[in-house]
Amino acid sequence: MLDILLVGAQIGLLYAPLALGIYIAVGVMSLPDLTLQGSFGIGGAITAQSMVSGLSPVLSLLLGAAGGALAGLATALLHLRLRLNVLIAGLVMTTAAYSICLIVMGSGNITLLGETTIFTWAEDLGLDPTVSLLLIGFICSALIVGGLHLFLKTEYGLSLRAAGENIQTARGLGIRTEQRQKVGLMIANGLAGVSGGLVVQQQGFMDVSIQNGIIVIGLAAVMIGRSIIHSSRVLPTLISVVLGILVYRIVVAAALDLGLNANYLQALVALIVIVIIAARVNIHRFKKSANSSRRSRKAEQNQFYEEDRVASLI
Repeated sequence: MLDILLVGAQIGLLYAPLALGIYIAVGVMSLPDLTLQGSFGIGGAITAQSMVSGLSPVLSLLLGAAGGALAGLATALLHLRLRLNVLIAGLVMTTAAYSICLIVMGSGNITLLGETTIFTWAEDLGLDPTVSLLLIGFICSALIVGGLHLFLKTEYGLSLRAAGENIQTARGLGIRTEQRQKVGLMIANGLAGVSGGLVVQQQGFMDVSIQNGIIVIGLAAVMIGRSIIHSSRVLPTLISVVLGILVYRIVVAAALDLGLNANYLQALVALIVIVIIAARVNIHRFKKSANSSRRSRKAEQNQFYEEDRVASLI
């Protein structure tokens, strides 16, 4: 059991920046941005290529974050300048990200065998590889959570949150919401790039397929965390997201330990997300059933079906 917890924590902390990025995009900015998946791959590709080119692991990681942030900016410009729906703009950028990774790397994969990483730095201090992985992951997650907490509590951060909460009211208060959306998507995708760089350094290679399905993992983490900790305050919410990715990775590690075929892993991820959504919906319906009639619940359901239109996206 302890081994499962350790494995889940080791890997989960590396994906924490991605989960936090998804929370910033979806939870704070109310923008369902799919670019995060591509930014994860771009961050990994730039980090790997920078390291084999002789740059330090930390600088390579920062460059990977910058690459992810630029991908987020590109999505914001497609959304704001060309008036593309965020989902469509993100899908376009995620598709382009695959080719961007190939261009950056010059091939489908890069090995970091023999390269110094931030994890080997910790091991050079005499730390056990497991402890090194946990320590680096914890430090990165703590720095990001602390930085986001301080930023979102500033006047600019509050305006960014206001733009995501109610864009019309924010505009009425004189907030430049378009500029806030650019910044928000850049931060979110920059964090995804950090996560991609950390994962690449930990596994010792970069493959262009690393980004496949990664957005679902982050979404599962956010939903799990927000289901465990209900709070409107910034710091508890950020901590809940990190907790969510840890719980998710522990569940996956337990499933693999019980003999689950690795080929079924993506199906397990989808199942976890479905179960979480179903639980949240049913709990919400149960709470409302005591205070609403059957007719009002039916009217609310019909309104959802009416507003959930695909035609408005294209």
